[in-house]
Amino acid sequence: MKHARNTKRTTAIVGTAIVGTVMVATAAWAVFGSTIVAGANGGAEMVKEITVVGLQLNSPLLPGETSNVKLTIANPNDNVKAKITGISPGPISIGGIPADAVNTCKDYIVTSQGTLPDPLPTLAKSGGSANVTVTDGVKFGDAPLACQGMTWTTNWSVTFQAVR
Repeated sequence: MKHARNTKRTTAIVGTAIVGTVMVATAAWAVFGSTIVAGANGGAEMVKEITVVGLQLNSPLLPGETSNVKLTIANPNDNVKAKITGISPGPISIGGIPADAVNTCKDYIVTSQGTLPDPLPTLAKSGGSANVTVTDGVKFGDAPLACQGMTWTTNWSVTFQAVR
């Protein structure tokens, strides 16, 4: 005995199955293929470079002599610790001699990074500070007599990295 085919019923079942499959696939794509966008604001901590005045430990110097330089460095940021990452010589201020001798004499004061402690210190937050000595940080060259009585102030640039 042959079964009678009901093509309308078969077509309706197959059509419903196809529509259902397409709807489920679309819903799955919508859930897994969608992009969720969320916003957040923030930023990286930054500690600015500072300039400090050096205290020459041997003074006065005679021509050809060197001196260690003591730097008192304070954390410029209140909310994070600051690790000192570098110290380099900056501009030198000259005094104690006539203005026309300054250009001649300034070339006889040489600052150098010298020897720094290793590792460089990390400063506590909220006013942390440390003294750092730059070994042989300043040298007075073989200057002419016009430079007698000259005074100078050395400035140093200090760079930091913010740390927790």
